[in-house]
Amino acid sequence: MTNGLVAPARPCLIEKFLLCPPDRLTTVLGHDSAVCLTQLELKSKVYQARQVLRKRALEPGQVLAVCMPSSIEVLVVVLAAWAERLAIALLPHDLNHTTMRDSSGLAAMLELIDPALILASGGIATQLPDSWSDVALTDDELLKLTNAVVDYVDEPALSRPEDLAILQFTSGSTGMPKAVCISQSMLSSNCQAIAERVNVDTTDRMVSWLPLHHDMGLSALTLAWWCSIDLVLMPTHEFSRQPMAWLQALSRFKGTLSPAPTSAFALLSRLAGRVREGDLDLSRWRYAWVGAEPVFYDHLRQFEIAFAVHGLQVGVLQPAYGMAEAVVAVSLNAPGQGLRVRWLDTQSLHSSMLVREQPPGTPGTAPYLGNGTAVGDTEFRVVDEQEIRLAEGQLGRLQIRGDSIIRRYLKMDPVRPKAKDWYDTGDLGFLLDDEVFITGRSKDLITRAGVNVNPHIIEWSLESAFNLAAGSVAAFSCIDSHRSKERVVVVMASNALGTRELPELRREVAQIVARQAGVQVDDLVLIRRADFPKTTSGKIQRQALSRLYLSNRLSPAAADTDPVSA
Repeated sequence: MTNGLVAPARPCLIEKFLLCPPDRLTTVLGHDSAVCLTQLELKSKVYQARQVLRKRALEPGQVLAVCMPSSIEVLVVVLAAWAERLAIALLPHDLNHTTMRDSSGLAAMLELIDPALILASGGIATQLPDSWSDVALTDDELLKLTNAVVDYVDEPALSRPEDLAILQFTSGSTGMPKAVCISQSMLSSNCQAIAERVNVDTTDRMVSWLPLHHDMGLSALTLAWWCSIDLVLMPTHEFSRQPMAWLQALSRFKGTLSPAPTSAFALLSRLAGRVREGDLDLSRWRYAWVGAEPVFYDHLRQFEIAFAVHGLQVGVLQPAYGMAEAVVAVSLNAPGQGLRVRWLDTQSLHSSMLVREQPPGTPGTAPYLGNGTAVGDTEFRVVDEQEIRLAEGQLGRLQIRGDSIIRRYLKMDPVRPKAKDWYDTGDLGFLLDDEVFITGRSKDLITRAGVNVNPHIIEWSLESAFNLAAGSVAAFSCIDSHRSKERVVVVMASNALGTRELPELRREVAQIVARQAGVQVDDLVLIRRADFPKTTSGKIQRQALSRLYLSNRLSPAAADTDPVSA
């Protein structure tokens, strides 16, 4: 309310895009190539694509599924769909991805969203079930149809705030993926909240390699459109092929904004020694929101140290908390501040559910990073199992509410029928000075002798101790019906063995976990790092590991039956 009047609704994102300055640039990088369009050129392609969509006789509210890598064509068709009041669903497009090794995962997604049109790269198109062939277009077919449109009208977008904008699949880290229904108004609200927290202005330039089917990758795109800033996109496979290309793009294009998951910073820290002084200039980079997976202090601090010589400033890397159920951002740190780390007694945190700070490096402690305060009108609260609100400094389940928070999943009952209702995130954490700290997923908790231990503590301890890349360790507990007991299992990448004998590695693992987490490890399994089951966004699926373990399908050798001795 302002002076007794209702504040005007925010414009839809497509309307903001159409008002971008004519000289705004969009660049898509490829292997030794780059496609760069001005805003006027991009808008012309959007108008052409709108005509292609109209010829398909699609109705408002119908879904357009996109299974293509980052390209100008993807950007164009997303904008055109929104202008025509269609919803989009960006789906995984990498046939080598864990979730795409056969067509069953894609078929299940399509069955759920029931798209009126599917746009797919040639490789994906051949994998589509026959039942979808009548509504499928390849990227080459789309390009030909778009280029054939010569007469089009420069007209405003038809979108409305209540329209369905995105069907965003959740990562499925603790279960089957679900599709979050995101309206145009939810999308606008979250874009504005991020822009205000990050202090985006017209001098900024976004650089991103993140997959667009993941909420954080899509947020880089939508924030650039919302704020009318230049955008530089690198297809994810280019980052996978040559990770340093991301930093080279930031240097070459003088990027100021660029998000990434923790694992990317951990990987590049290992490659920093290959970069000669003067080869990179990261001095323009001012903000990187870090999320999509647990954010570890060691990984970010090592990256800061490694690339300081190339102009990286302290305060660029900012841990964030978000999820598809909130469009993307739930909390962010303000720009420019150093990493906000607290060393906490893990036994107090997980047995008494109380925050107890200790000096850095104290045995039995672990570093927890602050993920900022809530953005926009989002609110946090922490509750116990009886839904009773907890005080600051107490560990519990995180709940959120606000304009951009989920109301329902597709084809499911509302999870938050009223605006005032709280949404349970399924995450564990606590608040200190209104700042949120995440300790993990409630479904992944390991319980032993009445003590709750988050698997991230075990994984972080072992990756740090053995100098392993992020995503090389997973810990979980499972009910062993044969022995009528809960077992704590650690799965590690096989390169952890090094020159050790397996019994020696087992002893070291047991000692580290007992010291850092206070629990006994019952089994240690070594597998190839590539064989870890992961979600579309790269998170390890611990419950999938547990199922594989219990069915003796986790490794070629049968699991050991004796507890790992400390």
